[in-house]
Amino acid sequence: MKKLCCLSFLLLSILFLACTKKNELVAVDGGNVRVAAIDRVDGAGQVREILERGRAAVDSIKRPVLGEAAVSLDKYIPESPLMNFAADALLEMAQRHSSEPVDIAITNKGGLRSNIAAGTVTFGDIYNVFPFENTLAMLTLSGEQLLQLCGEIAAVGGEAIAGMRLVISDDGRLLSATVGDRPVDNSRRYRVATSDYLAQGNDKMTALALGTEREVTGIVVRDLMVQYVKELTAKGERLNAVCDGRITVKKQ
Repeated sequence: MKKLCCLSFLLLSILFLACTKKNELVAVDGGNVRVAAIDRVDGAGQVREILERGRAAVDSIKRPVLGEAAVSLDKYIPESPLMNFAADALLEMAQRHSSEPVDIAITNKGGLRSNIAAGTVTFGDIYNVFPFENTLAMLTLSGEQLLQLCGEIAAVGGEAIAGMRLVISDDGRLLSATVGDRPVDNSRRYRVATSDYLAQGNDKMTALALGTEREVTGIVVRDLMVQYVKELTAKGERLNAVCDGRITVKKQ
């Protein structure tokens, strides 16, 4: 997956070198002095050729087919097929990389940068949804801290969650939160899977910064999603996420 980033960097480097400065010897009073002079690119055709070579290399990485989507996975609040797919996949994959059970998975809708159309799903499709190099992180929240996080999710109208259900008001208040069909208990501690970016309290999820027993795996979330889709395909299954009422909005 890192090859795509490397090739993009290489393409930019080629363009830079094609237009870079070179030193020329110029005669001035008192002697010769080296000054910078721009070395011109030989027309738009050369730039176009460089871009086409780079695009072909990038496309070769993005083209491989990973699986099939039974439905279009779109993003919207309070919950959506794409948000539920991302959170469910994150929760399942996090379970494999944690030394203890993971109760909840949370990712931000803003980090999901594209929809997935019904039909063939390529690596490029997954890359477009998860273009960032965010890594899997796990932490522990107290019941009180989890309720604070749920309130922050309610305030923005919903985020991608798995393992819990929320009822929120249409004016952005948390009305109830359950984990495993039980109300969030202040005396309990909850293990949460998320990204290293959100674990720092970013994107208005400040409660995550309060978490303890932190574990940042270094595993890129996008790589986990690619693996998840490949495993679905190996089992003869297609991507098929739906809205299941994990976030309900009530008019007040």
